[in-house]
Amino acid sequence: MLKLSTKMYKQALLRCYKTKDPLFVSGPPGIGKSEIPRQVFTQIAKKKGLEFVIWDKTSKEEKQELFENPSKYFVLCDQRLSQMDTTDLRGIPKLDGDETLESLPPSWIVYFTNPEAQGIIFFDEINLATPIVVGSAYQIIHDRSISDRKLSDHVMLIAAGNRAEDKAFTFDLPLPLRDRFCEAELYPDVESWTKWAGGAQVNPHLIAFVNWKESYLYRIDENGSDKSVTPRGIARASRLLGKDNITSADANTYISLSVGEAFATEFQAYVKYFKELDWKVIFEDPASVKDMEVNKLFAVAGGLSEKFLKDYKIFDQVINVVSELPEEFGVMTLRLMKDGQPVSFKRRAESSKVFRNDVGPKIGKFIIYE
Repeated sequence: MLKLSTKMYKQALLRCYKTKDPLFVSGPPGIGKSEIPRQVFTQIAKKKGLEFVIWDKTSKEEKQELFENPSKYFVLCDQRLSQMDTTDLRGIPKLDGDETLESLPPSWIVYFTNPEAQGIIFFDEINLATPIVVGSAYQIIHDRSISDRKLSDHVMLIAAGNRAEDKAFTFDLPLPLRDRFCEAELYPDVESWTKWAGGAQVNPHLIAFVNWKESYLYRIDENGSDKSVTPRGIARASRLLGKDNITSADANTYISLSVGEAFATEFQAYVKYFKELDWKVIFEDPASVKDMEVNKLFAVAGGLSEKFLKDYKIFDQVINVVSELPEEFGVMTLRLMKDGQPVSFKRRAESSKVFRNDVGPKIGKFIIYE
């Protein structure tokens, strides 16, 4: 099966949306199988001049507005097939007159069969659903119809599920169903995750650490003695950390809760390097970073980006240090700064002589067009 990076997954989503061919993506838990489509289709909705709406997050009154003005919205409907029975797809039978039996389908089916409806039906956890429920999904996936109703031509179908080796107790999807999908397997890659994590306000120290220890972006504990590490878990660790200092004892506890003790133990090595940094010396003598070992430079990159995100006024001081870093660490720092606060970064970069005359011409080109 074709293995897709995050970047390739986005491209596949865009192309399948254009042709309206259904796409099934498998992969381990917590790596973005459902989050990435939200990002991609939010941008599509914006380009179309439509309001992006997540069906499950709308109230009854908001759904009524969707029904009344479908041409104004782009709707993503995430349906967990693992939690359904057959009537959740086909509806409840009712007598129409004396001789005809029809179905009362759920509201989301009614909405997406409106010819003006635009959006995505996302069947998540499809291979956790029972075979009888999956069988009921055949018609909507292959024929684009359900309960004698035709899906809008502006609607795309996506499905996602875990792999058998993920111990998710999955069912094998029947070959006839798989053949109806474009099919691929998603794998986590550090470069794409780093860009996403910066924009999602993930703690810059966690991002720098994962760039140092790339195997800790996704790490499964095979014997179950420790919590496994996933991109979703790292984002959770960042939320629990909040604005706490990474050197605190509580920080280590929060990280252990989110991504396990092995990750937390390795992160303490990063914290050790960070504690050794004398920021007064670094800012007074930026060239001092040239003599630092590679492992410590990751802590410098995380620390510089954190300081900028907390106080935009020190942009020039940070850039003075960035100009002395090896190129790959300078680029990493700028990316963390730019992705974390794109508006403030752009404004400061445009007004900074240091950036325009020194750093920008050398390494700014690597991030300007991202």
